[in-house]
Amino acid sequence: MNDTPSQDPVAFPHLSDEQIEQLARLAECADFADGERLFEQGTRDYPFFVVKLGEVEIEEHSSGGPRHVTFHGPGQFTGDVDLLTGRTSLVSATARGPVQAYRVEAHRLRAVLNELPTLSELLLEAFQARRLLLERSQLIGLRVIGGSHCAEANLLREFLYKNKVPHTFLDIDLDIDAAWLSQHGLSRDSLPAVICNESVAIQPSLSTLAEHIGIRRQLGDAIYDLIVIGAGPAGLAAAVYGASEGLRTVVLDRIGPGGQAGASSKIENYMGFPSGLTGTELANKGYLQALKFGAQFSAPAQVTDITPRPGGGLQVALGDGAALAGEAVLIATGASYRQLAAKGCDRFFNAGVFSAATSVEARQCCNARAVVIGGGNSAGQAALFLAEHAEHVVLLLRSGDLRKSMSEYLVHRIEVDRRIDVWLHSELEQVDGSRLIERALIRNNRSGDLQELDCAAVFSFIGARPHTEWVPSAIARDERGFLLTGPDIADSGAEWTLDREPCQLETSQPGVFAAGDVRHGSTKRVAFAVGDGALAVTCVHQVRGRS
Repeated sequence: MNDTPSQDPVAFPHLSDEQIEQLARLAECADFADGERLFEQGTRDYPFFVVKLGEVEIEEHSSGGPRHVTFHGPGQFTGDVDLLTGRTSLVSATARGPVQAYRVEAHRLRAVLNELPTLSELLLEAFQARRLLLERSQLIGLRVIGGSHCAEANLLREFLYKNKVPHTFLDIDLDIDAAWLSQHGLSRDSLPAVICNESVAIQPSLSTLAEHIGIRRQLGDAIYDLIVIGAGPAGLAAAVYGASEGLRTVVLDRIGPGGQAGASSKIENYMGFPSGLTGTELANKGYLQALKFGAQFSAPAQVTDITPRPGGGLQVALGDGAALAGEAVLIATGASYRQLAAKGCDRFFNAGVFSAATSVEARQCCNARAVVIGGGNSAGQAALFLAEHAEHVVLLLRSGDLRKSMSEYLVHRIEVDRRIDVWLHSELEQVDGSRLIERALIRNNRSGDLQELDCAAVFSFIGARPHTEWVPSAIARDERGFLLTGPDIADSGAEWTLDREPCQLETSQPGVFAAGDVRHGSTKRVAFAVGDGALAVTCVHQVRGRS
């Protein structure tokens, strides 16, 4: 971290005597000898400690040997966000001299947070601040080895990024050489690879990576009140409201929390955040909030089917052969921007042609030109974000009006930003290059003129496509694949099998709901998706009350 991290009052506060007394009633007292570990780095479900007497040293070991992080003295406490996520600890804690501490086992911590709301607020703020400090320090974390142009490596990085797993990316063309690869038992043909401590995973799938680094959880055979499919704003909101209202809630996602909004570089028109926040920040806060109330999460999880269960309820089938049982299911899988049809885009998909603009993708166009395609807010936010990393940004609009679909505050910033050029009536015709993208061919859709443009990456934010290809055919959708809900079911002529009317967000399969961008007629805004997720929980209660 920094030289004196314990001076940060948010990350390293001292509990008051009253707070310690409240906590002590829910904890047990433990004694540790000098040099004894309170918990090891890499331990899952490790306890939470409040130091009563003595001093505890926190160290991290990702670079090989131990590195001092901070000391916790009387009235201070151990832990960060992984106490809630249930993932393995990034640090170790060691008694320096005799130590006496209050211990709360991991499975009890959520109950403590809910029973002591004032303390809960302080702890959650500290946990988040500590993780941020740790990420900004010399922490190496996992090492992902590959090429910035490699689609498989970029998928691994996206998974780690969305799941807030600290990691360092080593580019085979910039950061390492053949001797380094050989030293670690690797070659170019074996990449991408992930190094966790001294363990190496070669070309891992997301499931293998999740198990390798200890973040995949077994969900068991419980019957859930609500199974949420998708962890974007709608799914996260449903998880928060469902779990806080006592519904046994689980969230499944194919990659991790955030959805399409998680790839947004900055959201400035979301109520309550006047200075704006990134999509990642919004997703992280929603994720921790849902965890606090007891929601469970599993990623990566690929849902393949939803079927009625004999005797009532629903069954959700997963791609790995597992199945979950639930009383209600919410589909919140969102939508993503369609893959560009221009020549060469297939070859460079997710390896130079992207549909997200985060720090992961921005590295591709550092000190080079980036092309952004689209006229909505996502495209505008991406152009402004990439302008801080790229040498220059060209924003392509198929139409002739930047204000047609983009918020005025974004339009104004783009118009005054000298690093961004807006090309109207322009479409991508082709991308080309040897190993990386080197140039793009742009066509003016009025004159037909073609212009070649040197560039290192293309970012597409056009043609939202719902993630409904896996959804059972019994669930009705519109001509573009978006799911029909409530009154739209009857209007479409789709079959409805019950005597009662479908709830507002209920699909044509009773007990299955849809919220957010995946739903027909939704407004593609984060606030709308969050409202949809909250409303979905109300619909679940309504349907349960009628059954």
